[in-house]
Amino acid sequence: MSSDNKLVLTRRDAMIGAGTLAATSLLPIPALAKMPLAKAQAPGFVRRKLGAFEVTSVLDGDLEIELKLFSGDAAEIQKLSAQSYQPSPPRSHVNAFAVNTGEKLYLVDTGTGALLGSSLGRVTENLVLAGINPDQVDAILLTHLHPDHFGGMTMEGRPVFKNAEIYVSEADAKFWLSAENAEKAPADFKQFFDMAAAAIKPYAHRLKPLPKTGEIASGVSALALPGHTVGHTGYLFASEKEQMLVWGDIIHNAALQFERPEWTLAFDTDQTQAAVARKRAFDMAAADRLLVAGMHLPYPGLGYVERTGAQYRYHPDFWSTRL
Repeated sequence: MSSDNKLVLTRRDAMIGAGTLAATSLLPIPALAKMPLAKAQAPGFVRRKLGAFEVTSVLDGDLEIELKLFSGDAAEIQKLSAQSYQPSPPRSHVNAFAVNTGEKLYLVDTGTGALLGSSLGRVTENLVLAGINPDQVDAILLTHLHPDHFGGMTMEGRPVFKNAEIYVSEADAKFWLSAENAEKAPADFKQFFDMAAAAIKPYAHRLKPLPKTGEIASGVSALALPGHTVGHTGYLFASEKEQMLVWGDIIHNAALQFERPEWTLAFDTDQTQAAVARKRAFDMAAADRLLVAGMHLPYPGLGYVERTGAQYRYHPDFWSTRL
């Protein structure tokens, strides 16, 4: 061992080690026991710094989004999906993002809760495993009122985040919380209105409209990105020289929609507007070198957008053990 505590192997060390190994190999070795299958995944959370803020990406799970739900040429859709080695049928991650500014703890979306099946509903569990008590969340920023974004707010009619204020766009609130709209909706869609109303009800006294200026607090602002829903909203976080755009459902399938941003999803309320919002978010992220956070980007859902001419590419963020 050298004086600066760095390990330095000499020829003598190597010879001693080789002799020890040879002697050990002559000893009887007990039969190895079969290792049982773990049958469990690792906790789903990842942290990174954003200036002085701390971002925790939280996995809710994954859901199936069939290729036939996307607009565009069916053969090309199949080709792009296969080239990206997507499972068949393809599955999309569902993510949420906790942002600790040092002053407040924000949670952007809450996952599905118990609404959409056993492959989902892990946001609260993973928050706790990440060391975040749901009671510590000061504000929930909802990108829109679809069940994979608000479902984790309530459990059996009770609020999961007991101290949180709820921010949601006025347009989405008016649409999805309207009893008149629910009554006029096709039978298959009535449940989505009912789910939204049930999730928001325990928080009715803490429901906040988004500020007209967009600024919620210093370094936290809302950005209208309508199309997927009438009030679909992104949230921009800025600290020191770094910025992150949590863009909600701008992307549902990264293998398809970075290559062909004009392709939309059957669930988009306004298909044309959704494509415009996607290109706007892409251009903004590329021009300003924003870190982007997407609810359906491959987990942990953090990365960057590159634009070359009319083409876009997605680059996953580099994960590190260091903060």
